[in-house]
Amino acid sequence: MRNTVLVLAILVLGVLAPAAGAAAAEPPPGAAISDSLEYVARVPDSSMIVEGKFDTVRGREVLVTTGRYGFKTYDVSDPTQPKLLDSFQPPEVLGANGFWQDEDMEIDVKRKLIIGALDPRHDDVDQASCPGLGTASAKTRNPKCRSGFYVISYADPANLRQIGDLVELPVGHTTSCIDGCRYVWTGGPARRDDLAFLGPFTPGGRGDGRPIWVTDLRDPAHPKTFPAPIDLGRNDGLTDYSHDVDVDAQGFAWISGRGGLLGYATRGKWRDPRTDKVRRATPWDPVLVAGGGLPDGDGGVAQPQTDFIHNSTRPVGGRVRAAGVPRDHVALMTEEDFTEPCDQGGRIVAADITSSLGGEGAANSTPEHPFRMTALDSFHPARNAPDSSAPITECSAHYFEVSGSTLAAAWYGEGLRVIDASNARDLRQVGYYYVTGTDAATNPSSLSWDTAWHGDLVYLFDMDRGIEILRLKGGPHGSARLATVREPRARSDRLAAVRVGGLTPDSFVCPLFEAPSS
Repeated sequence: MRNTVLVLAILVLGVLAPAAGAAAAEPPPGAAISDSLEYVARVPDSSMIVEGKFDTVRGREVLVTTGRYGFKTYDVSDPTQPKLLDSFQPPEVLGANGFWQDEDMEIDVKRKLIIGALDPRHDDVDQASCPGLGTASAKTRNPKCRSGFYVISYADPANLRQIGDLVELPVGHTTSCIDGCRYVWTGGPARRDDLAFLGPFTPGGRGDGRPIWVTDLRDPAHPKTFPAPIDLGRNDGLTDYSHDVDVDAQGFAWISGRGGLLGYATRGKWRDPRTDKVRRATPWDPVLVAGGGLPDGDGGVAQPQTDFIHNSTRPVGGRVRAAGVPRDHVALMTEEDFTEPCDQGGRIVAADITSSLGGEGAANSTPEHPFRMTALDSFHPARNAPDSSAPITECSAHYFEVSGSTLAAAWYGEGLRVIDASNARDLRQVGYYYVTGTDAATNPSSLSWDTAWHGDLVYLFDMDRGIEILRLKGGPHGSARLATVREPRARSDRLAAVRVGGLTPDSFVCPLFEAPSS
């Protein structure tokens, strides 16, 4: 990256003066930071964090977080100085840092509910008895290896309280809201052989993963789970790891996992590519409408047969574009891959979904005749910005958040990467921050898991370092182009079928993958 500096000393006040009332802070020892960012603060006693989201409760802005400690809320009336309000650890999870993992925590901003996933590999039990690579039989599996999700109310953010009991499911790595959190989809982690009914699998390879179970959460105190899982056959016909779900602003639900990225309609009438019949889509029986795998190698995922897409977003509104690609047809996604050396690890990839619309490609894909979407570009610090890469060997992208066309990406040991995706054929780094630690207890190295935008502020959620706050400075990629991101991004579900002339009266398609006009 051009015009970047390594900051290992006190920032010059006149050069890095921040906006409105918050004093710039000195980056920690061992920090590398671009000149497009300034260091604002590190929140004390916030380590073991996984992720966080913003909401407003009774006029007060709050940050809701999850981590090994369970759940915490912060008052962010001054977003540069979060103040702890409350913490809550579900009673079944033993120990102060026993919760795992809720990797993409959901919040219901209308009912003020946290939906927190519990992975079977939590600390309530010896991890050896809860393996995640298909090695434990039903007879030897520890019954404490339970999984599912909790519902926690933050209606009073200073008094977190649990609603009902743990909703026990065969899955529990991530739980995501569908249809305004009236329903939730829960998936992952890897499979055990007491889930053999899902089909053949190779431990650590193809098929080693759990699909999605759907729960009706309209009454959060009495949730009801549907018996049949969804997102089956996602990996060239083989049921595999459904990792995470992102609902875009038009209401389409995108499931990331091994085998690629698949998009589903959950409302309206759609032609089901698996049956070639028009039917009504529901949250418990969605219709595949787009998506697929990516090509191997530099044009797509890093490793053949891995194709593990960790998380994604389809930006709507035209901020992310690519020449020759229809508006809103770009998907951004993260590979999770720890292949060494560093430059062989997982990247952020932009893909054109156009060829996948209708779902036939993904529905009919096989190992012998695979369907793959078109990759537009990818970014990895060690490949594309080596002068800013951290001195580590194991590198993989993790979660990111988009504001406008700017990504704030958490990259484990590579820290924060700010990426301009306005041209999806040329993903460009415009900012970075990471720490090579000087003391494991007081100043550890970066282990960044997720991010959140708050105007021109980036909250970096780091498992070892806790919450760190940075500001993206003004200019062509600065605060003038960014709006605060609030979750969930899709406040209303406007999804409906789009009738297209020239087809039979009962045919419905998504010609440009756009919501119908009102």
